[in-house]
Amino acid sequence: VLWDSSENWHARHIRSPERSSLSELGIAWSDVIHIVMLPTYKTPMSVLEETLDCLARSKLAKHQVGICLAFEERESEAPQKAAEIELQFKGRFKFIISTFHPSNLPGHVPGKSSNECWAFSCLRRDLEESHGIPPFDPRVVITVIDDDSDMHDKYFEALTHHFLALGEEERYLRFWQPPICQFKNYLRQPMLVRVSSLFATLHELACLANPLDHHVCFSSYSVSLVLASAVGGWDPEYLAEDWHMFAKSSLMTEGRVKCCPIFLPVLNYTPEEETYYGTLDSRWQQAKRHALGVSELVYVWSAIYLALLELPTLRRKVLFLWRIAPLVSKFTQTHFVNGMAAVWSVMAQLVIRVYMWGSWCHLHDLDNVDGACPLPMLSLASAALGGASALEAANEQILRNSLLVYWQQRATALAAISSILCGGLGAMYFHIVKDRVEGNPDSHWHIRCLPLMWLVIELECSTCGLVSSFIFGSLPLWIACIRVIHGVRFPHIVAGMVGRSAEEEL
Repeated sequence: VLWDSSENWHARHIRSPERSSLSELGIAWSDVIHIVMLPTYKTPMSVLEETLDCLARSKLAKHQVGICLAFEERESEAPQKAAEIELQFKGRFKFIISTFHPSNLPGHVPGKSSNECWAFSCLRRDLEESHGIPPFDPRVVITVIDDDSDMHDKYFEALTHHFLALGEEERYLRFWQPPICQFKNYLRQPMLVRVSSLFATLHELACLANPLDHHVCFSSYSVSLVLASAVGGWDPEYLAEDWHMFAKSSLMTEGRVKCCPIFLPVLNYTPEEETYYGTLDSRWQQAKRHALGVSELVYVWSAIYLALLELPTLRRKVLFLWRIAPLVSKFTQTHFVNGMAAVWSVMAQLVIRVYMWGSWCHLHDLDNVDGACPLPMLSLASAALGGASALEAANEQILRNSLLVYWQQRATALAAISSILCGGLGAMYFHIVKDRVEGNPDSHWHIRCLPLMWLVIELECSTCGLVSSFIFGSLPLWIACIRVIHGVRFPHIVAGMVGRSAEEEL
């Protein structure tokens, strides 16, 4: 993060060895056009202005960045907001267009994905009619962000470099993802929410940094216009638009699409309301909505089955399964492994304790093979061959050896050490981005000093880490799995923020 934040991306592009081949393709640095698709619904005007102001700070904003404001037609204030924004930010971007997603369109499930589906169709038409940009223009990159996103001012420069650095085929088989950092309103978050934000932020950064992870784009991401047009844009009937768009693109290209990291954090608000309990409820509603992404597994498995029926050769079928397996594994890990983290760690300890409690016997039971002693015959044979002295030294108790318990005990110790290190990494990460956090972090005595913040994070995680993980992770997953049994289409519950209630449903 520090390296990418201090990088001069244009200078790096000029120095890059790939630049010599770019002239053959006819795409130069100044030719790349970025379009930010910003879906919004009843978002306070001050938040929208702050988001657009962050985008306008980019050096490329005035000549290479266009804005597509995707409003919902059912929001009565949307036309007025669009007019005010276009007037206020006139001349700061290449262009600004506004779209208004009609309500009750056939097949459109109210939510972010259906809004983006409509906005994308309007955007392609406007690009061609007003700017002479065809639907498959190889120069255009679309970036989807939330309406409360604080983008890094170097993000579009870094994106331009990464886009041009790839080969002509590869760049149109890629998504780009900045790490999502839920620290924007960190200073006002309740402890339960704050711990959850820390877990989610560090998990997102760790996955992006792990070269073995098959990352799936989340919340804010970028994709070429060519790829977006080739797969038919965003689908209007799915809730998890980010995961679905990536899964759809990966499936339609037989598993060749990948998500590449750009380590320039995007700061987002964690759901927030005026009251303490209102904030907890708003975060709970968001957790339930995120957990419904488990329905994407139904889509992926169904699409895999259909693909295997349609692919003409055995070789392509095997290659398709090989390429798509990491995607299925990632979906499963995120929803079932991570979602159960609060439960399996506790269950592991219970298994160890129950095992240790019931896996011993007294020496006088050794002669009675059919008795209550749970030792296997191998242990009895060992004792008969002269191991009695060692057994007597253990207070006349014998513990059966178990590799499962052996490794679980050591994994628990490793997890404890890792949690301590994660607390320090969380504190350092916060201090890297603290200038973009709302409020004054230096006015808080427990945040101003990095080692002290580390200690506070450890105390908070030890106190309510499992509770937070269960409430905002495991429990929403179980609810989502039950709901998915009855259907895979769900309305989009808008996350709460100051000025917008969490009960607002699209």
